[in-house]
Amino acid sequence: MKDINLLHPRLRSLCRELIDLARRNDIEIVITQTLRTREEQNALYAQGRTAAGNIVTNVRYPYSMHCWGLAFDFAVVIGGQVNWGRLDLYDRVGQLGKSLGLRWGGDFKTFKDRPHFELPGYEINRLIAEYQTPERFITTFKEGDEVFYDLINHWAERDVRWLAENGIIQPVNKYRPNDPLTRAEAAALIARTIEYILGQTKDT
Repeated sequence: MKDINLLHPRLRSLCRELIDLARRNDIEIVITQTLRTREEQNALYAQGRTAAGNIVTNVRYPYSMHCWGLAFDFAVVIGGQVNWGRLDLYDRVGQLGKSLGLRWGGDFKTFKDRPHFELPGYEINRLIAEYQTPERFITTFKEGDEVFYDLINHWAERDVRWLAENGIIQPVNKYRPNDPLTRAEAAALIARTIEYILGQTKDT
């Protein structure tokens, strides 16, 4: 399937951001694969083995991140046509994706997969141990997972989330934690924090 909306919410946002980032770097890409069903994954595994075509995957269902909504594939488009031969452009997109925090298939050691990206932080065996099936894992997807997705594992994540939970800042999909703060923004942030603290003091 090619529907971005079937991906994990955080990966969904990153996927869309990658498309935009590639465009701003004069590279057009399209998403060719997102979530895969059991039938789709096993059919791909059969390709080049018991079915016609070249081998494109080394794993059956559910051992692909695609089955869990945690991976997507893309293709470079040149002149309105998908182009698989411009490896230099795939490498450039790979670096762009990595700059967003994605895990790029071009870095895989045993099976280099340039058109492939994954959401880091997940392992198949742990997913199976905890959820048993991709279908059960997918039911846990929440739209709220998109909030502050670029803060995951950042040293300031706890502080930013506290500010949002207490209404001092507005929750957004992308926080851009390393962007500079203007003097006006700093003043507003300090003032709102002091107002919150004083309000809490009055209540006690």
